[in-house]
Amino acid sequence: MQNRSLQESIAYLIHDVTRDLNRAFDQRMAPLGLTRAQWWVLGALFFNDGQMQTELAQDLGFSKVALGGLLDRLEAKGWIERRSHPSDRRAKCIYRTAKVESLLTEMKGTAETMADDLVEGLSTKEHRQLVVMLLALKANLAKLG
Repeated sequence: MQNRSLQESIAYLIHDVTRDLNRAFDQRMAPLGLTRAQWWVLGALFFNDGQMQTELAQDLGFSKVALGGLLDRLEAKGWIERRSHPSDRRAKCIYRTAKVESLLTEMKGTAETMADDLVEGLSTKEHRQLVVMLLALKANLAKLG
């Protein structure tokens, strides 16, 4: 392996970009009254509404306890509801409510603007190459563990 500076390390750069991306998105979500954890959960429900609470915790990398408290706060705001699983009374499924739909529309618009801002200056070809490379890194990471 070549002797590289920290700023040229792929893992460092990905971590650094992720941290900066989260910070920038947090700033853009703050006027909507959302914390990072809240927008993360609501974003997941935007794409997969009605999933089981245990699956949601696993998908987001939260402990069941941490997600439970977060869901309590989202439920108190009227943004989500827990329903019994149709075939397993012990399991709960998480659904977004109608009250959160306009918020999700704003979140989606903010995310789309941010995605455009993030790749500003890249050509369409460069953007596609970046996506292909990131997917390759993700596949490699999946093999590791």
